[in-house]
Amino acid sequence: MSEHKKICHFTSAHEQCDDRIYLKECISLVNAGYEVYIVARGETQNLNGINIIGCGVQKGRLGRIFGFSKKVYKTAKKLNCDVYHFHDPELLPYAVKLKKAGKKVIFDSHEDVPAQILDKEWIPFPFRKLISIIYKKYETYAVRQFDAVITATSHIAEQFEGRTKKVVVINNYPKLDDIIFQTKPFEDRDKIVCYAGGISEIRGEKVMVEAMKSVDGKLILAGESDSINNIIRDNIVYLGKINRTKVNELYGNARCGLVLYQPAKNHFEAQPIKMFEYMAAGLPFVASDFPLWKKIVSENECGICVPPSDIESVKKACILLLENPVKSQEMGKKGRELVMGKYNWDVEEKKLIELYKEI
Repeated sequence: MSEHKKICHFTSAHEQCDDRIYLKECISLVNAGYEVYIVARGETQNLNGINIIGCGVQKGRLGRIFGFSKKVYKTAKKLNCDVYHFHDPELLPYAVKLKKAGKKVIFDSHEDVPAQILDKEWIPFPFRKLISIIYKKYETYAVRQFDAVITATSHIAEQFEGRTKKVVVINNYPKLDDIIFQTKPFEDRDKIVCYAGGISEIRGEKVMVEAMKSVDGKLILAGESDSINNIIRDNIVYLGKINRTKVNELYGNARCGLVLYQPAKNHFEAQPIKMFEYMAAGLPFVASDFPLWKKIVSENECGICVPPSDIESVKKACILLLENPVKSQEMGKKGRELVMGKYNWDVEEKKLIELYKEI
């Protein structure tokens, strides 16, 4: 093991029990023998051997970026850890300070941020390109100084080539012990289409709801949403945010899932965890026909890809999966086999631990 044993993950934007940060990366590091801290919003607690240091409540997006992020940094700095592993773009300036103070620093880039900025609805459209350019220049200045950049996809890794010392792809694939493979025969399940995750227009909220009009089946949605209550109809159920146990129950009662991200620069090369969770659960799904997604899904016959804004195509795909339970279950099994062999956290964990040993 590396001599750097005291690790701090810090985040101003994510929850302290975020799936990637807490459930995957930090638990893997604890299991490998490291002393691990997470600094994030919320209360201080210890979970599964991880020391979570709470920084209270953040107030709004601008409050987070310009105030809360500094509080997170100061709290993390006081821990005097050997390695600082951070997860949000607004923390770049503070990570530079930690590096100049002699710490090992890793930037975990979950998204292609310059591309993501171009689709940020809260940024006035005329300013997005300029802000994206300025951010990328500063990001380049910062990451040149860090010991490594971790990315959630190969596409994001390509954006950092030549800009930093070391880039490692740690895909956000599911843990096999977290998502239960559901064996209940589809013929015995209700005609349920499901989605669990962040609910918004850019993630297909309106398309999912409109596509289920006049369909003999039920759409069950779970996750955070500011607008879903305004478009609920007779065959649509909104559960709010639910825990992992409830998510597994939902997958076990459904006949198919949805992952209909709408066209956006940051979506075309994304690898949504939702898609791989469906596979792990043995659930076929209807997905956006972005080239990367289509290659994974169509080649392995584990779902159906459609134009994500085409309501009629989404509707037909849902009906096909709902009305053919035996075929749908076979597609789900193919997805499970794919996850077992390739798209799972066990593979990614090894790369994470190896990186920590190297830096």
